[in-house]
Amino acid sequence: MKILSKLAVEGFRGMHDLKIDHLSQVNLIVGDNNCGKTSLLEAIQFLRSSGSLANIYRIARQRENTFAMNTNSIYDNILCMFPKCEGGLEIKLSAIYDGNAISFDLLGKESKELLDLNELDRLTRKEFAEANNETETDVLECQSVYTVNGKSTEETFRLNRFSRITGTQINQDERIKITYVSPFEHLKGYRINQIIKDDAYKEICVRALRLFDPDIEDMMIFKSDVGNRPVEYLKHKRLGNMPLSTYGDGIKKVLVLANAIVGAANGILLIDEIETAIHKKYYDDIFRFIVKACGAFNVQAFITTHSIEAIDGLLETQDYEKQNESDAITVVTLKRQDQKTYARVLSGREVYENREAFGFEVRI
Repeated sequence: MKILSKLAVEGFRGMHDLKIDHLSQVNLIVGDNNCGKTSLLEAIQFLRSSGSLANIYRIARQRENTFAMNTNSIYDNILCMFPKCEGGLEIKLSAIYDGNAISFDLLGKESKELLDLNELDRLTRKEFAEANNETETDVLECQSVYTVNGKSTEETFRLNRFSRITGTQINQDERIKITYVSPFEHLKGYRINQIIKDDAYKEICVRALRLFDPDIEDMMIFKSDVGNRPVEYLKHKRLGNMPLSTYGDGIKKVLVLANAIVGAANGILLIDEIETAIHKKYYDDIFRFIVKACGAFNVQAFITTHSIEAIDGLLETQDYEKQNESDAITVVTLKRQDQKTYARVLSGREVYENREAFGFEVRI
């Protein structure tokens, strides 16, 4: 299995001089609110490709509210990713992945320019009114440098406050397969499109769903009569084929995670707030299923959580009482102090034994 074993974030959002060693297959990221857990998952995603605008754009828009349109421009979203510090705009991180030394550096420079009259034709009414009150606009020029074992790839792009990203500008260059699951990913569609490609795995997922409803028998995707759109269904012993949208969030969340594991095969899976929508009485069984599936598909997982019950449930997947050697879990506690982010790194076994003996509070 390919492993991201070390990560150093010199500057990204509110994160400065963070160093994490001894990462393993399953990495729990814990800590207080606003300590940088989600920022850490975002930072890892810069390793996905060689500084392409597509990847930076994806990371910048990732925090958008699931239920509302983001009113920020792509210019503002990218600018907000740069750490607030003296010495200019720079995002910088390095890592060891599968034995390879990787670094990513994004340099930004702000300036102003006169508005292009041709560009005004593409603006919304609100933007046009705003632009008519100004003769110039802010500009952000960026240069990215993505280096693997000393060999660098450079890319540049330029944005102003009225810039938009079109499909023709999205040029993906995936170096490492990295999949991100937001806390509310289960409220979107396409939760089983990867699962149903593997009959054996699909049956394992169905067994997991029976924790919630023992009468679930199968899952499938049919074409809708309206618009020929794919619709996800679960086959129910008593109710027949029922749209997945009619089921509760717990079932949807488990399917989102199971689906993402397949999509992240031989890569990295980032799960933000794994406990969302899952009742704690299911943690032991569901987390055991998730950790086992990650191993089967050669997936390295980074999981954030606020829940001590979720931490305990994930630690229980290792059966520490029955075996003395193997440990697939690392627990990283983040703490922000004096404008720096610090990481305490412990093995899963260390956390488990100290929680058993002393009720150790690992989140602080």
